[in-house]
Amino acid sequence: MALPSSGAISLNQIHVEAGGSSGAQATLNDTDIRSIIGKSSGASNAFNEYYGVSASAPSVSYRGRASTTSNGFPQGYISLSSGTKVVVVCLQLAGGPPSYGNTYVNLGGSAMTLAAKVDTVTPNSGVWQARYTSAVYYITTSTSGSVLISGNGGSGRSNLHVYEITGYNSATPYTTDTAQQTNLDLSASITVASQYNGLTIGSVICEDSLSATGITVTNADSIEQQHLESASAHTSWYDAGTPSGNRTYTITQTNPGTNVISGSTLFQITSASWK
Repeated sequence: MALPSSGAISLNQIHVEAGGSSGAQATLNDTDIRSIIGKSSGASNAFNEYYGVSASAPSVSYRGRASTTSNGFPQGYISLSSGTKVVVVCLQLAGGPPSYGNTYVNLGGSAMTLAAKVDTVTPNSGVWQARYTSAVYYITTSTSGSVLISGNGGSGRSNLHVYEITGYNSATPYTTDTAQQTNLDLSASITVASQYNGLTIGSVICEDSLSATGITVTNADSIEQQHLESASAHTSWYDAGTPSGNRTYTITQTNPGTNVISGSTLFQITSASWK
């Protein structure tokens, strides 16, 4: 149950919300208390920062996808639930700047906020130098029913996945991260400074795998993936109820298809995390 959103609030109420026993000794610098608002040891924090906060993890649901194998954005209609929520779009485009760069995504007539994007070539010149695009966008909305997701960018074989988040303390991600393949192999990782009972949603594009479940992600609770034209794999995942501290997600292309550089694949990875 969330803490009061206004008025008097006690240290005991905060401690109980954090999982402590009522009446037990506690301070604002205790690890369990600091964790529910993502504060590090010794960091300044005040009672009013705990208004409306819940120690519970946000809830997440997958709402669907849209894909295209033609040039252009993979726009499509997605059915959203009723009520206020954060809608998250995970974008994986087989294309990027300068000719096919992504600069915006809209939910209906509303512009979404970019959380993270990577569309540059990997710094390791031995890895395939394609400028594929991975991005995460979000928006707070009460829109429900069938809604068009539109945008720009993409050069064939592009995809998006849509998620909804409810039960959050803040609609703004507390951290956003990007990573790329820097080794000549079939795995790459992204590390997130996770908060206790947080939620991380990630997006990745790489070369295709000869299996419908050929892309694996460590520490993921759920994975969505589409494999288009035996050429590219478009994947997103979420990890709910995260522990506090660094959390690493290693993405692996199992059973690879015909990669441009044998024994290696491009990975473009983005993520955003909520509490």
